[in-house]
Amino acid sequence: MQTILAQAKFSGTWKGFEISDSTNNTSDEVYFMDIIIINGLLEGKMRVEEDQKIVKVFDIKGTKKHIDFKINQKRILHSSLKQKTSTFNAYSFIYNLDRGYLEGFKQGDTLNRRIILYQSKFDFSTRMRPSKNKSWISSLMRDYHSGLSAPLKRIEELKNFSFEPIYFDYDKFNIKEEYHSQLNEIKKIILSHSDLRILVIGHTDSDGSNAYNDVLSKKRAESIIKFFTSKGLRRDRIVIDFKGEKDPADSNATAEGKSKNRRVDFKFI
Repeated sequence: MQTILAQAKFSGTWKGFEISDSTNNTSDEVYFMDIIIINGLLEGKMRVEEDQKIVKVFDIKGTKKHIDFKINQKRILHSSLKQKTSTFNAYSFIYNLDRGYLEGFKQGDTLNRRIILYQSKFDFSTRMRPSKNKSWISSLMRDYHSGLSAPLKRIEELKNFSFEPIYFDYDKFNIKEEYHSQLNEIKKIILSHSDLRILVIGHTDSDGSNAYNDVLSKKRAESIIKFFTSKGLRRDRIVIDFKGEKDPADSNATAEGKSKNRRVDFKFI
């Protein structure tokens, strides 16, 4: 059952571009694929657009083993060239488990170019006119180089993401280095979803006056905001709140309970 589900996950439409490893710039080739995978065998169609004017559509066949894909162009269905070329290419791809991209290359390519594809729902076309809407290429390239995951992977990441509090030492508001990776993961999720904002809520234990703890909880929240903005997150995507000692997560009757109350919590809004 798991094998069938994994194959179904990869079946569908993919699109992307060719990128130069030496310059990190895209080439003039854009790729579209519509594939189905059954029992490790892959077949479907590939559309290649070159120089914004040449269009070729191929039958493709291949294999998938775990995260390795081997794809061969078998037959030209359509070509905008007056004389159809008889050159057929072979491709090797690996699925990036962490980021959700198919990353590969055309076998025999001596220019160190990679092909980056991501899964997307669209109507695969065999028309000979080049695609008009290519605005997705610049955004995909920006996201890819920024370390963001592919769009469907981002949805999965958000669905599975859960917050953990950031804890502080007694009467302190500086962020411990051990929490930097956790905060970077939160930042990555927010940057991956343009409609998301985050609520940052500061807290304290019960030691000290209410007025003092209100100020301290605000400083703790502000230290988180400063971290996020220093990492490229816009300030208008962050909302601050601070509760002082008024919303404890644990009992203030013990040292352990107090340590759990010296915290910052988060919510997506």
